[in-house]
Amino acid sequence: MRHALCAMLNNPMNTENSKQTPIRIIFLVLALITVGILYRESLGHLLYAVMNREGSSHGIFVPFISAYFIWLNHKALAKIRPEFNMFGLIIIAIGLVPVFFSGWPYQLHILGFIIYLSGAVLLILGWSFYKEISFPLYFLISLTPIPDDIYLDLAETIRVISFGGSRIVISILGIPFFHEGNLIHLHNATLEVAIGCSGIRYLVSYFVFSFAYAYLFKSVLWSRLAVVVSSIFISLIASVGRLSSIFILTHYISPKMAEHWPHVIISWTVFFVVLIIAIGADQYFQNRKDIRQD
Repeated sequence: MRHALCAMLNNPMNTENSKQTPIRIIFLVLALITVGILYRESLGHLLYAVMNREGSSHGIFVPFISAYFIWLNHKALAKIRPEFNMFGLIIIAIGLVPVFFSGWPYQLHILGFIIYLSGAVLLILGWSFYKEISFPLYFLISLTPIPDDIYLDLAETIRVISFGGSRIVISILGIPFFHEGNLIHLHNATLEVAIGCSGIRYLVSYFVFSFAYAYLFKSVLWSRLAVVVSSIFISLIASVGRLSSIFILTHYISPKMAEHWPHVIISWTVFFVVLIIAIGADQYFQNRKDIRQD
């Protein structure tokens, strides 16, 4: 054991690697400073959108999820010997392209920012390290809100589906109502299903979290794709459930149930209940499948 330790300490490769460590740290710090300066305006837009829930209400969770993914691989990362990989310069160059086009949407600038970061990791730490953290890095793209035009078109489609589904639900429950356009007239209140209430935030959040869930719990490509696709249908079910809950509580309790804070509480409650049920159902059927295979 002693001889092995001495050999490792005297290994020229190990000595060379330790000498290069300060250089790598300097390069990494310079890369972070550079990207912060180049993309400061776009990063400011992104921070505002996340904090004000403008198309990225899920965004506050994304950096923590990415950090968790990296932590899961920390043992494998600790064993990797860093090495420079010049191919990272090509990726960095691609990431810098949006800098020269100020008229591009800031969402494309954020994409360039993340590509730049991934290129810096490849350049300074090497392919093995890059491969281990590539998914957590590119998962940060999900922070970016959908461009406004696409967001509004998508929200309108979801509003039609979720509003129609919720009307079917309250009809089955025997709640009297009359609707015109995006308004619904209950016996004690008239409510509008605005764009923000369409269910678009549910769709984006479930879709993003489905990638994280597939990464953690699925190993086969088709099963990962199935999780991502099913998140769309789950989001629509949740959207119908949320609107139905608001209409039902407004009818039976008070119009105050449609005001801001009750509305927020109902929305988050439905979101997590549907999410827990979906995950529980997937785990249940996966365990059944594993038992049958055994």
